Amino acid sequence: MDEPLFFGELGRVATSAEQRTIGGVTLPLVVQCASPAVDVPAVAAWVAEHQPTIEKALAAHGAVLFRSFPMRTAEDFDAFVSAFRGWEDLSYTRSMSFAVRKRCTHRICTTNEGKSGGLIFHHEQAQTPLWPSRVFFCCEQPAAPGDGGGTGLVSSHFVLEELKRAHPAFVQKCNDVGVRYTVFAGPAQDASKGAGRSWKSFFHAETKAECEAKMARGGWEWEWGRGPNGAELAPDFLKCVTPRLDAVKTAPGTTRECFFNQLIATIANALEFGRVGQDGGGFDPLVDTPTQEAVDECVRFADGSRVELHVLLDAKRLCEQHAVDVQWQAGDVALICNYQVMHARRPWSGPAGSRKVLASLVAEQHCTSAGRALVV
Repeated sequence: MDEPLFFGELGRVATSAEQRTIGGVTLPLVVQCASPAVDVPAVAAWVAEHQPTIEKALAAHGAVLFRSFPMRTAEDFDAFVSAFRGWEDLSYTRSMSFAVRKRCTHRICTTNEGKSGGLIFHHEQAQTPLWPSRVFFCCEQPAAPGDGGGTGLVSSHFVLEELKRAHPAFVQKCNDVGVRYTVFAGPAQDASKGAGRSWKSFFHAETKAECEAKMARGGWEWEWGRGPNGAELAPDFLKCVTPRLDAVKTAPGTTRECFFNQLIATIANALEFGRVGQDGGGFDPLVDTPTQEAVDECVRFADGSRVELHVLLDAKRLCEQHAVDVQWQAGDVALICNYQVMHARRPWSGPAGSRKVLASLVAEQHCTSAGRALVV
């Protein structure tokens, strides 16, 4: 039996209705602050002292929820994140997120300015060659009671095991062949969309020539002025296809295989990319279903064969069936292993700005050559 985790005098392991145990693993582990009078510098010192224990907890549980610590501002959150030694920042300006985000401090940004974004379970930026190893979230302002706005978590390892039983040929192909995603992007940011980032921001390029040079180094394919289904668009609109990416990975430091990809979230991308040239909205990614042809426009196996929509819908169902929701309290910090755990933003009924959750990403130390090509 594993020894109990000890977090010193400042943090104690707690239980919560927001936890769920599946396959002997409780998600998330909750660490409660034991001293309401503690200040941010003391919390940062505590993090540095107990980082090995926090890392052990993260490897075992996939996510750790820090509750009742004095995280009131983006600056407080930055100090918390920066206390982890050796965890390199993956800034929004260097990242390949689809989302439109705003920078708050050196290491902190908003999660997604498009209210419809991130609603289907996903691994952060797994549809690109450059992804974070870990993701921090901090609740600066929870949604009003009854308005929703939590964050769903689900074990990617458990989902993969369920898919092996239900769709073994699909999982085997994910392992053997890998996938390639198609990205559609204009030259300007569009915060009305969940995946509204411009190609200039996505590729960190000011001109088409600079963008093409980066894509060429990373093994991408591209075409200008082309939308889904061959639609003719403005000459500065980009359609591009990623190099081959894995769809299953083993979480570093563990033996757990994970369904590490963006296939389930492609359900939402297929709905949104099919509306290129329109304002965001007009569909509900949690309810509406794209056509198989729309999915084909957004993702295929690396050999060119289609990824079956009915399997993605089954995977989406499995995520919802086995998920647990973090019901945010002001100051909560959730630390997620981006390999082991998928996350999803839950919708909320309040007005824009009535819920504010911030994010910070930790760089993967062993990113692919295709990923490195896009940040140099």
